[in-house]
Amino acid sequence: MTVHSYVLGVSMSNHDRSACLVGDGRIIGAVAEERLDRRKRSEGFYRHSTRGIVLPPMRAITRLLRDEGIGFDDLELVVCGRSITECRDQFLAYVPVSPDRVVEPGIPGHHLAHGYSAYATSPHDSTAVLVIDEQGHRVGERFERCTWFVGTQGPLRPIRRFWGDSVSLSLGMFYNVFAALTGLAEAGRPAAGKLMSLAAYGGHRAEWPDLLSLSDDGDAGCDLATLDLFLAEAGVPHQPGMRGRAVRQLDDLLVKYRPIGWTSDLSYDLAHKAQGELERAVVHIAAKLRVHTDADVLAYAGGVALNCSANALLGGAGWKDVHVHPAATDDGAAVGLAMYGWIEVLGRSRPPAPRFDPRTGPRYDEREVEEALRFYGLQEHARRSDIDHVADLLAIGSVVCWYEGRSEWGPRALGARSIVANPLTPGIAERINSTIKFRESFRPFGVSLPAEVADALLDRGQAPTGLDPYMLSLARPRHPGLSDVTHIDGTLRYQLVERATQPEWHALIRAVGDRTGLPAVVNTSFNTMGEPLVESPQDAVRQFLISDADALWLNSRLIVAAQLPEQVRSDARRLAWSRSHLEVPAAAAGLASSGHPAAASELLAQHGAFEPELDSFTFDQTRLFHALCLRLAVAKGDTDVAMAHATRVLDSWVFPPEVLQAAAVLAEQDLNTSDGVIGRLLGSLGTDRSALEFFRHLLGSTAPLPTTPRV
Repeated sequence: MTVHSYVLGVSMSNHDRSACLVGDGRIIGAVAEERLDRRKRSEGFYRHSTRGIVLPPMRAITRLLRDEGIGFDDLELVVCGRSITECRDQFLAYVPVSPDRVVEPGIPGHHLAHGYSAYATSPHDSTAVLVIDEQGHRVGERFERCTWFVGTQGPLRPIRRFWGDSVSLSLGMFYNVFAALTGLAEAGRPAAGKLMSLAAYGGHRAEWPDLLSLSDDGDAGCDLATLDLFLAEAGVPHQPGMRGRAVRQLDDLLVKYRPIGWTSDLSYDLAHKAQGELERAVVHIAAKLRVHTDADVLAYAGGVALNCSANALLGGAGWKDVHVHPAATDDGAAVGLAMYGWIEVLGRSRPPAPRFDPRTGPRYDEREVEEALRFYGLQEHARRSDIDHVADLLAIGSVVCWYEGRSEWGPRALGARSIVANPLTPGIAERINSTIKFRESFRPFGVSLPAEVADALLDRGQAPTGLDPYMLSLARPRHPGLSDVTHIDGTLRYQLVERATQPEWHALIRAVGDRTGLPAVVNTSFNTMGEPLVESPQDAVRQFLISDADALWLNSRLIVAAQLPEQVRSDARRLAWSRSHLEVPAAAAGLASSGHPAAASELLAQHGAFEPELDSFTFDQTRLFHALCLRLAVAKGDTDVAMAHATRVLDSWVFPPEVLQAAAVLAEQDLNTSDGVIGRLLGSLGTDRSALEFFRHLLGSTAPLPTTPRV
């Protein structure tokens, strides 16, 4: 019997947790926890606890081991890692594995994990490695913000490390400030990907100064005071009463300034400014690294590496080719941790690395597909079909949810979990954004096309060819049929598909080309309303039913929505919503903020039909539900409904006793305040149950504590 050597890599940052299983030096599987627990970004801490407690991604670990048919005792090594702090003790507190087989890279090691993720999946024998993210490990008052390595089959060797601190921001921090202040968020975090898309709508303002300082040694960063002054002079509004607030750390900026929403001209220009600064800095760093190494190819990881616009410019930095790890954020660190264990801890060599195939997700068998169809009552309506039938549907303008094989590693749909359409269909971008994806109207689309026709359809300029398979770069279309899915700046994201690596996906695109004359498909991620990409057959059927897509291709089975009996479709849709991981109030609020108030109203109406009582809602959900209904009613001019929901909002606005006690302490003081500052502080501090002690300490009060009941 063959004995294999297994290494498990576990990324335990408080978001984007993930796991990767390596066998004999090769990646067997890798999956992000969010794909399995269905929580976007999958934060790993207890809801009412500090972020110091981070749970291991147990679903991801379990699924990878189960698919391989092994247990913890079969692992030669486990390597865990986390950004900012250490995590080995926490991992061992939750996972039954022998401590002598669990290691963690020494601090600073977060950028090392990112570096190994790019190095281990690069097809080149010798490569320079670049890591740029928001922040890595903290050492005292400093944190990793950019690191250079070089690798030649053996361990990675650090070349240079650049540090940030409380007043010297990283590129990731800089970019996230602009995302936050333009109202672009995802799962409660600034959405850098959305800001990249919004930037195309803005323009250059000559009076705005350069914000990022670029050094001859290859460093690039932003001074906190410079950014504070810029935001004030650019016209970003202050929070009430915060105009004179001193800014000593990053969080102070987000307290001092009020998000302005993404629909204004100022937001467009701020996004344009942030993107331009980032591109200038990334090219500068990459060019300086090129001078300091003999390698002529670059491997690149860290959250900033997902910026397609900046990546497209890397060919101008002197590199022969560039490889970006497809899961460039903290989920990708699991691959790096596993390969660090294989190469550095176990002392093994790096196996020859062909071009990385990102389809690393769990395997699902026929039984799981049949169970998903049976659960939703669709087993009689999902017939075996072939790719030609899907191509026929796409050719006449249908939108198809495409599910095939193992899922992709990373945030980009690459033909395993995709929503697919014909780019020649009039208004297809608007339809997908507004009735299927329910996302902001400015969000662009990608196209997938056979590699052999790329030069005829796209002008890729100086974009590195190593980015072609992963939808991590930009091109300009050469075919007029791509105009409807071309972004406002004249670019589009693209994936080049090789027949040898993705035969079914390649065959579909070719079949569409045979019918339309354009061998290309619109390709966007198979998810709706902010959920993670679908992972299992259950996810695929449920998300298809919730969406307004026309058909679902599920591992060679085809369901056409229009062919479903009305009662079957209605019952299945009702069941899909009842099993959805979306919280209806939050999903409706997301729809409204994304520019789809009608869809938000429809969702609330559907929820009322599915579940007349709101007893299952939490306190916060109930308040959010009525606040959203209030806003929608005001928009429609329905005064009576608006007043009814306003009353419910006020009824649910309950302060905890500690806040009311703090208010009583304040009432004893002779305070001159404006703009409701004290009220806002009470509300925010009250959620941490700390308002009373905060204000008594602040005011030096020794008054006895009042006993004010909850109202």
